[in-house]
Amino acid sequence: MNREERNADLEQVIEKYSNMLYKICFVILKNEQDTKDVLQETFITYMTKRPGFASEEHKKAWLIKVSQNKCKEFLRFHKRHARIPLDEVEEALEITSGMNVEDKEKLRLIWNLNYNLKSVVILYYVEGYSVKETAQILRISEVAVKKRLQRARQILAKLGSAYEGGIVCEQV
Repeated sequence: MNREERNADLEQVIEKYSNMLYKICFVILKNEQDTKDVLQETFITYMTKRPGFASEEHKKAWLIKVSQNKCKEFLRFHKRHARIPLDEVEEALEITSGMNVEDKEKLRLIWNLNYNLKSVVILYYVEGYSVKETAQILRISEVAVKKRLQRARQILAKLGSAYEGGIVCEQV
């Protein structure tokens, strides 16, 4: 693959997946600038590693996993990074545009979950992956996915109303 083809491929990947990865990383990191940093690192990893993919779904799953790993690394090394409450910045963020009040409340509830539960909830409920696909992306068993979903629903029920999924974030 020559330089022009690599650049075109990178542009296509960024255009196709940046909104989805932004939503996933933002829910994990809770900070717009940190999210942008992690996305940049994710695309740099894609650009430098140039992995071969069996399908477009494999590429998407790889990008999700890399971005989640980058988020985990970021949180590990920046435990004291500034956290901005969602309600203070939601008007300025694209992630909440087009969301109704109920979906914003669900997002606030998901925000309070730990990383392991949050990552499963995002993939299963927000991105619509099946239990099997979620397990493959996170490299955990299907039983672990089901258990984490169960724990997340229990915690979310305690935090507020029972979570039934279905957040839809339309980017304008």
